[in-house]
Amino acid sequence: MQVNDLGLGGVVEIIPKKFGAARGFFSEVYSRQRFHDAGITQDWMQDNQSCSAEKGVLRGLHFQVAPAAQDKLIRVLWGSIFDVAVDIRNGSPSYG
Repeated sequence: MQVNDLGLGGVVEIIPKKFGAARGFFSEVYSRQRFHDAGITQDWMQDNQSCSAEKGVLRGLHFQVAPAAQDKLIRVLWGSIFDVAVDIRNGSPSYG
């Protein structure tokens, strides 16, 4: 697993390893231990999946405050995305 720090406090890109074979490939996309070893210590409570049927779909802005705040794990299964993260945490080094 490769973890790239994207320079926005807590935002990282996770690239799982793919193990190819004649039948296709296998990829471990989540391992609590491997995430923890990479410094990702959130305990995932929920996993959702959505599908955009059309090209160019805009999916919502995610913002919550405690006690209902959530970390986001976004996975692209097919195609590509243009993902934007904006730091609106007052007092954060990358605020604004």
